[in-house]
Amino acid sequence: MKKKMNPSLGLRVVLSLLVLSACVSTQEYDQAVAERDAAAAERDRAQAQRDSIAAEEALIRNSYEALRTMFATEIDAKEMELKQLADGVEVQIPSDIMFASGSAMPSVSDDVRDRMLKLADYLKGTDFFISVIGHTDSQQPTPRLAQRYPTNWELGGARASVAARFLQQNGVDPTRMVATSRAEFVPVADNSTPEGRAQNRRIQILLRKLPH
Repeated sequence: MKKKMNPSLGLRVVLSLLVLSACVSTQEYDQAVAERDAAAAERDRAQAQRDSIAAEEALIRNSYEALRTMFATEIDAKEMELKQLADGVEVQIPSDIMFASGSAMPSVSDDVRDRMLKLADYLKGTDFFISVIGHTDSQQPTPRLAQRYPTNWELGGARASVAARFLQQNGVDPTRMVATSRAEFVPVADNSTPEGRAQNRRIQILLRKLPH
């Protein structure tokens, strides 16, 4: 004879299934909410990164334009070169107008001093990291000059240090500057001609934003 199911037992089974179903539904809901929140957070992070890149690009572009306007006369006279880089701005100044021939003694020209003062006034109002780099031509220091600057490494470094010290003395934060030498090893022109060697003797100033 077939046994009848206990009504109370059947009710308990149904209730248990309903509770289990509710738990599964709650877990699925919580997972869906967590996935939605994670996707929203990732979108916000990506947008913040795009905004940061756009702001940095605008800063570099505006800085380049400001410097180009400020030094338009010097740029036209080829006494300064300015380039907008992907990650900053490059300023190049011929060493021959900044220093006495074959040395790291700064020029006494009022024009050169005024130019560097203008640059310092601009830079102290920014938060760029500033690399001041001394470049030389391929001719080695004369025996007399070599007593003080044995190689072009020392000559380039001395010139870069003089330029950096001037910027510091006129208000630029020294904790965001570095002075270094590349000697004759990064030429921009042919060292076999006087004109090429003159182009290679230069102070390069790189302005870059440091990553946060």
